[in-house]
This record gives sequence, structure tokens and C-alpha cells, in this order.
Amino acid sequence: MAYLGFSPLDGESRTATASDAGQFSPTELRGIGLAERSDATREIAPHSRLGRFAEWAFGIRLARPLADPRLESLRHFASLARHHAGAVDEADVRHFVDAGYSQGQAFGLLAYLGGAGRQTHG
Repeated sequence: MAYLGFSPLDGESRTATASDAGQFSPTELRGIGLAERSDATREIAPHSRLGRFAEWAFGIRLARPLADPRLESLRHFASLARHHAGAVDEADVRHFVDAGYSQGQAFGLLAYLGGAGRQTHG
């Protein structure tokens, strides 16, 4: 059975349960919160020429990737799920699962953050 047009990965179930959501640590939940407020696809790379110029010219500090690659993967996937749920593809899910998260967590985030009934804050 396909979910959002994806075929099963390594025989895992497509169902997201409350226990999948409960598997996120408090630190991971903060990373998800960051993702809700920031669209990762629109971030300027801070070490790029444009990023360095923006920091110099405007005196701002651009967002930097999280130091922990696993948490950065979570932040990036959660941002995609929140801001571009319809564009999340199987490669995005695979990358998230390869970072150490479950497929249930991936589809739980997609259902929660990409839900049509979600309210946009501010």
C-alpha cells in the first residue's frame, strides 16, 4: 500500500502512531519547532559569497546548520514537511530514515506539520 505516493521502505509500515511521535527527545522537539518557523529551502548559506555579503552589509547573522548532523537532518525534513509537504519525495524520506529516524516518525511529521488544518502563526 502506498502512502503519499511512496512505496514501502525495507518492509516498514506506513502507519505513524503516537509512540512514533513520543520517540522524539526534548532536543529533537526543539529542532522541529525551529523548522516550523523557518523554510530551509529559502535559507542563504552563511558561508557562500552572498551569505557573507548579507552578514557584512546588513549586520545580521544568518541561520547556521545545527552542529549535530542527525538533528540538522530532522530540522531539514521537518521544515520540508511544514512548508512543502506536497513536494516531499521518497528520497527525502530515505535521507531522514538514513539519519536514524523511523519511517513512522517521517510520516508522523508529514501528517502533523503538513496537515491541511494546521494554523499558520504570525
